[in-house]
Amino acid sequence: MDKLDNLSIPMIMGDWRITIQALEQQLSLKTSIDLDMVDEDEAADICEDIDKIEGVLGYLRSEFNKKYNKPIKQD
Repeated sequence: MDKLDNLSIPMIMGDWRITIQALEQQLSLKTSIDLDMVDEDEAADICEDIDKIEGVLGYLRSEFNKKYNKPIKQD
């Protein structure tokens, strides 16, 4: 995630967990959408959103692991 390199996010452990859980919930909602039931443009937007959320989640999990020296549990 080149755009997030050197990003400083001062948060306590609970903040990390809440942020990650909120993003996981958004990812779950997006992935539950049947892309065959929406038009092409909307499906493309949903797929783009999924990619972005996955990227941010990966980054946040990695940073959490660096800060607290343990991986955050994935749902």
